[in-house]
Amino acid sequence: MHQTLLPWKLRVPTRTRNGWFVSIWLAVCIAAGAEPQIKTENFDHDPNWEGLNNHIVPKELKSVTQDFGYSPTSHASTVPGEIGGLITRASDPAYYAENIGGKTLEDKLSASGTFAVTKTTSGAGVFFGFFRAQQPGAGGRPVSSLGLDFDFEPKGGRLALRLITGKNQSCGTFITPFVPGKFRPTPIHNDGTRYKWTLDYDPSAANGRGQIKFTIHSDAHKPGELEKPDMPENFKQEAHRRFPSTTEFTVDLPDGFKKQNATFDHFGLMNMMKAGRSAAIYFADLKCNGRAEDLSHDPNWDASGNRTSYKTTLVGGAHDFGFTNSANAGGKAGEVGGTFWRTAPYAYYADRIGPLTLGDHIEASGNVVLKVGAPDSDMFIGFFNGANKTSEPAESGNFLGIHVGGPTRVGHYFQPSMTTSNGSKQQQKTGPVLEPGKTYKWSLSYDPTAQNGLGAIRVTLGDESTTLPLRKGAKTQGATFDRFGLFNSSIGGQVVKIYLDDLKYTASAH
Repeated sequence: MHQTLLPWKLRVPTRTRNGWFVSIWLAVCIAAGAEPQIKTENFDHDPNWEGLNNHIVPKELKSVTQDFGYSPTSHASTVPGEIGGLITRASDPAYYAENIGGKTLEDKLSASGTFAVTKTTSGAGVFFGFFRAQQPGAGGRPVSSLGLDFDFEPKGGRLALRLITGKNQSCGTFITPFVPGKFRPTPIHNDGTRYKWTLDYDPSAANGRGQIKFTIHSDAHKPGELEKPDMPENFKQEAHRRFPSTTEFTVDLPDGFKKQNATFDHFGLMNMMKAGRSAAIYFADLKCNGRAEDLSHDPNWDASGNRTSYKTTLVGGAHDFGFTNSANAGGKAGEVGGTFWRTAPYAYYADRIGPLTLGDHIEASGNVVLKVGAPDSDMFIGFFNGANKTSEPAESGNFLGIHVGGPTRVGHYFQPSMTTSNGSKQQQKTGPVLEPGKTYKWSLSYDPTAQNGLGAIRVTLGDESTTLPLRKGAKTQGATFDRFGLFNSSIGGQVVKIYLDDLKYTASAH
């Protein structure tokens, strides 16, 4: 059902002895009629909202080649037989892996083996370990996974040990040195150097929270080495403090991670799921949960998308969101949402709602589902000003609504956010967390009279709520809103796929 606000007219006599009375009466009626109203949109048909850069087709389609699986070669071992080949980082998932049934973080897990890298390019990424085969794609790292994350550059690679739960929350450690924004070496060699590794997970360790242990060794090279001779001394000292030349690592799971529905049904090799480039890597001498893998011949593990070439439009900046006939958020077909890249250009899809300000009571509610939430990705839902066509309102000004995003260890918060007309921004530090694939009821309520007139924004997701009190003076700085909808963040990053349905939201009576 699609509802719109009904226009109304007021007629008054053109002549009267009490003209002053008519003027006052008319002003009162107009003021009363200007009270904001609630608009409902069920998306049973295309609402024809206003769109800006929300459907972008790349000028050139990107070529993707996957060519990995069983190989009779011996790059990673002294005897023939290994798993690997050419793996391309791409939005579509691809894997070659052994089906291990249903394992969770309540089970002991162990793996070991060797690996060797023979070719690297900038922007390549590979995962090896335990994972859930069913992946939504475009999420960067696989949800429900525990293992080795490789990130490559032309001269070599970096390695991290990482757990990602079923709620898309992450913990782990860099195995090779890495200081964000300062030091990004690539000490994993791409010359065929063989590395030996072990991974063990004990659910009863760390006072029952669970603990991961990892070791790595190579006769030719230590991954903890600092290889950049021209690195500034203060950066080098920081890297040594954070990453001594060690080959043994321990990660204690944070409280509650064991209960976050991580399920592992495969063990093996998978691409990282973001548009990128290729690397050649091989794994051999493998053991999984105490059993040696026989790679003297093809083990015929499960395979998906690992021997193919194709063209893809799923590349950075190719926003693709708006009205759609799908039903991801539940109910009947018809909803709003899609793919939001955290990168330029600024894009939105929104309804024209007329003028609202920080002096008005403002509300919104509906259903929401996060289908994909890659690391370093976010977007916004709420009220903003459509006059700005060049930069996101959450940074430039005139925004009141919800930020969907957060650090990798958390996943994606659903948190209140507000930016005044002069660009002064407030955003709750935490909030309820969206679990990928789960549909929630949500609501937003802005009360200008809260806090003795300072104002406050309350956001609810499912059974959880959080409130953002406005700072003193925020209301006097002002903000104007004439659009309600969705827009991307353009600061650089990955992709969010999110859908909303059965929306109710404040609109001006004019």
